[in-house]
Amino acid sequence: MNTTTVMEAVPLVVENLALSFGGNQVLHNIAMHLAPGEITGLIGPNGAGKTSFFNCLTGLYSPQQGSIRLGQVQLKGMAPTERAALGFSRSFQHVALCPELSVVENVMIGLDRQSSAGWLDAFLPLARGRAERQHNRDLALAALSRLGIAQAADESPSQLPPGMLRLAEIARAIAGSPRVLLLDEPAAGLNSVETRDLSNALKKLRTPQMVLVVVEHDMDLIMEVCDTIHVLNVGRLLASGDPEQIRSNPEVVRVYLGDDDE
Repeated sequence: MNTTTVMEAVPLVVENLALSFGGNQVLHNIAMHLAPGEITGLIGPNGAGKTSFFNCLTGLYSPQQGSIRLGQVQLKGMAPTERAALGFSRSFQHVALCPELSVVENVMIGLDRQSSAGWLDAFLPLARGRAERQHNRDLALAALSRLGIAQAADESPSQLPPGMLRLAEIARAIAGSPRVLLLDEPAAGLNSVETRDLSNALKKLRTPQMVLVVVEHDMDLIMEVCDTIHVLNVGRLLASGDPEQIRSNPEVVRVYLGDDDE
């Protein structure tokens, strides 16, 4: 039933991407090679274009110029649902778990795109529906276990601290074994202990087949977990490199790192 067990390790390649709204140019000729098997960081000041770039990757925005491809598959014209079916998964800055569902049931929502049982199975005790639900629960529990919070599977989200809620949301994003995982400010609102737990969890997510991109303002987290970092500034790619190269880049220090008082 799980069609994602065998995945080819392919990069997500962005070429000459440009996006504008009216006369406002948001992204200027962005080119990136996002490699599988790495954790890639995307940083920059507020208004740099990070969220707009994510929205282009997931199909929420349609760039006026350039291309995005996953391996040899061109994504132009693909709706967000089609990209999700291709293996794109995303978390958002603000955690959005359903309070009426348990943690594991929230994670199971991330498997809807892979489910084949129809609506009738949800209301009648049919064998196919029961088997698929158990299969999805097993996958959800495996995702929670991978992030070290399996003990919270049957808890209500209202009973959990922010750090666990964030990990549960990430578990929902990885439950279907995505080929591309985009995390939008996963450390937002977390304290230092929770951020450390998040850092350890992110390192466990690195797999040879998956492209993992993290947008984050917490520079200690980014420098610790990322293999490659791209820096955006006013919609332009300012620098790319490993953490040490980014840390020592004078332009990055001038426009971003050196002005970070948080």
